Amino acid sequence: MSFDLILPFFPDELRTLLLDPSISDLMINGTTGVYADRGGVVEHIVLSTPYSNDRLQAAIERVARLLGQDLTSQNPILNTRLPDGSRVAVVGSPSSINGPTFTVRKFNRWFTSDELIASGSLPVEIRDVVVGFIGERKNGIISGGTGSGKTTLMKALLDHVPMQERLIVIEQPAELKIAHPNAVRWEAVEAIPGQVAVTPSQLVAAALRHRPDRIIMGEIRDECGYDLLQAMNTGHGGTLSTIHAKSAWDALNRLSDLALSARPNLNHSFVRSETAEAIDFVLYCERDHAGRRRVRELIRVTGYSHADQSFQTEEIYRAPSAAAAA
Repeated sequence: MSFDLILPFFPDELRTLLLDPSISDLMINGTTGVYADRGGVVEHIVLSTPYSNDRLQAAIERVARLLGQDLTSQNPILNTRLPDGSRVAVVGSPSSINGPTFTVRKFNRWFTSDELIASGSLPVEIRDVVVGFIGERKNGIISGGTGSGKTTLMKALLDHVPMQERLIVIEQPAELKIAHPNAVRWEAVEAIPGQVAVTPSQLVAAALRHRPDRIIMGEIRDECGYDLLQAMNTGHGGTLSTIHAKSAWDALNRLSDLALSARPNLNHSFVRSETAEAIDFVLYCERDHAGRRRVRELIRVTGYSHADQSFQTEEIYRAPSAAAAA
């Protein structure tokens, strides 16, 4: 098990929390508090035995070295993963004032689309529509905030891609578990001593030379959005990715803005029309106040109006608000 690699470095109570399958995110705020996300609800965990910042710092530094990186005062930020795809994020001294901040997002298990339907996260009719889009090799984005279930939904939808297809999967960090036998998993990495950075943009460009049936981008978070748009608009259909956004329509704006950041001389209207040309559908996920994750919106992108400078979309689904549902 992946957590066996790091458990020996932590106090017993923290080891128990790391192994608890009901916890999806464990957040250690130096010595000021430990918090855990259970079922989408964050709770404060009171420890019976306090630990010191020195003990926590030493543990995190040893974990970093084990994972091939160094955490120092000159390099206080760490973003990496365990072999099972669980994410490890650290901000240390001097940036983290009350001791090192250590957050683990655990992947206890992946869910099928049928399980997401049964839990109320995904309407069956929306699953069927999106699976139809996937079969037609349409390009899509799954959008939402942090912890809204974007990656979980993408994995469930990727299970519906024909098994004989060749997938190039690009992530930072790598976390998806892909069942397809002809899938290639690539990971963008930041520069560390002795190793140059390998960017998502570089990997998208490289993917085009490896005969992909589909390019899967774990998350669009920088100027690689431009390279992905170019790939989609030059005949590489069936792309699926995630992006942070506050609505399905806003995801199109976010993708355009990230693409614009790639080149200083790009025309705003041109990039937005390229976005509308490339993207066929957008899903939006949310996590409500009760911690429930669900698909809230699905739109189809039909074009871009240069006159109005706006995306033209068709709303396929919008979940009822909590007030309306009540």
